[in-house]
Amino acid sequence: MSDDDSKISKRRQTKKACLSEEQKKAHHIASEQKRRENIRSTFDKIVALTPSLNEHENRSELNILTKSADYIEALKQENDRLVALCRGRDIEVPSKLKYNGPGPEKMD
Repeated sequence: MSDDDSKISKRRQTKKACLSEEQKKAHHIASEQKRRENIRSTFDKIVALTPSLNEHENRSELNILTKSADYIEALKQENDRLVALCRGRDIEVPSKLKYNGPGPEKMD
């Protein structure tokens, strides 16, 4: 650890030691609220990108993840169909346009 890192670490320890229990609790609550807001914001992005979801239906995480996974699976199948169609017409498909993800794991 460099001298600068050591100084920063000591300052952090000193700041932590100076915080009262109420300040620590307030900081923890604020951090947790920020974490939850980040998760909520990311789920909002997923809802906006998934056609089978809308902002007025059930917003449970399970519903969002299930419909998003179904949509991704449909995109993979459409990609496979289009690649096969191109091959059938002797059209070369660049590898960057072919889905090469983790594989056909079935979660049924």
